[in-house]
Amino acid sequence: MQAVRTAGQKQLTHSMSAIVATWARYGFGFPVAIIYFILIWQGQFMALTEFTLSFYTIVLSAALFQLAATLLLVKVLSLRNFAVGTTFAKTEGIFAAIIGALIFSTTLSLLAWLAILIGVTGLVFVSLKKSSIHVKSFWNNKTFILGILAGVFFALTSLLLREASLVSVVNPIMTAAYVLMLSLGIQGLICSGLVHWQDSQNWKQLHGQANTILFVGLTGTLGSIGWYTAFSYQDAAIVKAFGQIEYIATLALTHYFFRESISRMEWLGIISVLFSVVLLLVGV
Repeated sequence: MQAVRTAGQKQLTHSMSAIVATWARYGFGFPVAIIYFILIWQGQFMALTEFTLSFYTIVLSAALFQLAATLLLVKVLSLRNFAVGTTFAKTEGIFAAIIGALIFSTTLSLLAWLAILIGVTGLVFVSLKKSSIHVKSFWNNKTFILGILAGVFFALTSLLLREASLVSVVNPIMTAAYVLMLSLGIQGLICSGLVHWQDSQNWKQLHGQANTILFVGLTGTLGSIGWYTAFSYQDAAIVKAFGQIEYIATLALTHYFFRESISRMEWLGIISVLFSVVLLLVGV
């Protein structure tokens, strides 16, 4: 779903600014999250008073970190070095493992660490080869800092979402649906302010692309349902490592719908991701 959503968002960026295209994910995604929460809530008891102030603080922090990470990648795109920035953003899996171990007391097996390293290294290596930019230039490039920060913020988002499920007394699926609705509400409100502040005429652009925006909001929220629910059941680093199959889905869409061939380097990325997933299935 995330790969499909990204394809839709790329179409939007052809006719509108990146921040306006980003709004589609949150603004149209929020109503979908509300509907999903209501469907999950039916027939189940959940008193909002059961959630503590600590829970809401964690959710707010996760929403802000995710929005900040997205805006950092938008900034990278504006610098015309999107491949460079997103390469380092893909390191969020290893950052989730490291930060989780240092701050959140997360314990992973040696096999899980190996699987995460293989998957991340494979994707970064492929991205470096495809970017056509010399590796040494990365270290002196502004996008290196922005991309790394995006990776760290996405990792913190994942860890905080996991933490929210751990402090919740409600079942994991219900908690994930509630956290998703709250997060998209916060992000949608902030993003709406940014869109209006940038240019009040942006709303006319959104109205003209209503069908595509609805598609992005729906698929993005469906993908988030998968992410948030997975974080309720498993450590963030493991979930992110499994989530690297998005790379395979993206290549499949590119090949079958846009008729672009898959290079040998991209096949290397596919193999590394599949191998890392197999290791995770064995080790988890």
